Amino acid sequence: MYTPVDKRNDITIDEARKRIAESMSKLTLGTEKVNVDDSDHRIIAEDVKATHDLPTFRRSGYDGFALLSSDLTSFPVQLKVVGNIPAGANFDRPLVSGEAVRIMTGGYVPDGADLVVMLETTKMLDDDTLEISERQKRDNITQIGSFFHQGDVLLSKDTEINPGGISLLSAFDIHEITVYKKPRIGIITTGSELLHPGEDIVNGKIFNSNGPLIKALCTENGADVVGYTQIKDDPELLRQAVKDLQGKCDVIITNGGVSVGDYDIIANLAKSADELLFNKIQMRPGSVTTAFVDKGIIYFGLSGNPGACFTGFYLYVEYALRVLQKQKSRCIECQGTLNEEYTKTNMYDRILRGQYHIDSDHIEVGRVGGDQSDNLNNLQRATCFFEIPRGDSVTPAGSVLRTWLLPFK
Repeated sequence: MYTPVDKRNDITIDEARKRIAESMSKLTLGTEKVNVDDSDHRIIAEDVKATHDLPTFRRSGYDGFALLSSDLTSFPVQLKVVGNIPAGANFDRPLVSGEAVRIMTGGYVPDGADLVVMLETTKMLDDDTLEISERQKRDNITQIGSFFHQGDVLLSKDTEINPGGISLLSAFDIHEITVYKKPRIGIITTGSELLHPGEDIVNGKIFNSNGPLIKALCTENGADVVGYTQIKDDPELLRQAVKDLQGKCDVIITNGGVSVGDYDIIANLAKSADELLFNKIQMRPGSVTTAFVDKGIIYFGLSGNPGACFTGFYLYVEYALRVLQKQKSRCIECQGTLNEEYTKTNMYDRILRGQYHIDSDHIEVGRVGGDQSDNLNNLQRATCFFEIPRGDSVTPAGSVLRTWLLPFK
């Protein structure tokens, strides 16, 4: 357990994420049954097994003719065509020597037949006489159970289902599966400077842009936002807002009130928590991003500055939501090559919002818009973060930097 302290002890990004992962492993989401048609991007909570063999019948791999390979002892050979089997049709008797049936791709191969010759290698001499002049290299038949046998695992526990998985389950006529419940999120935005939608603009006041940002990011990352409120900078209002969400949420996200100052509300709340994960990170922007666990709920205190809020969500909240759902972060960590010199220096690593493009042999990254933490002109356009290492040296163009490619961009 991490001991709460009055002083902010700064830790690295990696240590913060490690602590999140360790804490998430102690928390569990319940399960529920959902319709397969509504299961896209849900996380499967138990193995899903095949209810029958697939295919359930021998299927033709090509348009052509089904026949007995024992009839192909010399060439050319002539056979009597005794029927036609389009896709979806049955054939009510076994084939015997000297017979062939016209068959379509995916069609039922009748008993007795052990070979399908491709249409383009055959010739019809008249309406019911087929001539074959060469041997096939393969039997061109998909056998019963070639893909799955009854009882085989179709999709494993902790798999995130996608449209391909929905297709697979539908092929077995499976209509319902057990999945983990979505993480339930409560969002509290704090700030006496925040206007409500529709209010008149006045000096010192701004509209709440971070609340809608966090709400949309949570929804995009598979969570259910079950509570959303905006309050002034007031410890009692915050306590009441938190109390209202307790018992309803797995995660509570507060925005604002984490700065080092007279209204450092979230940090004070963290002092009495069961487990303080961190209250300062060696990064800019968002160094005072805070996380703690209390009564089985994980809390994140994100900076009120839009850029820092945006960055903090992806590096910590998105990561936590994915780990909570037994998944890896969708942010792809890689190496990016800086496209122009960056001259600012800092005692902490700086995380810049940028864009990337993939060249033949590397990923190039560069800034998009301003890098001030209160600037939201690039939140729509950012497709990656990249890290400018701490220090007092200029970061030259061509530097290879730690990079995160953002999801859903």
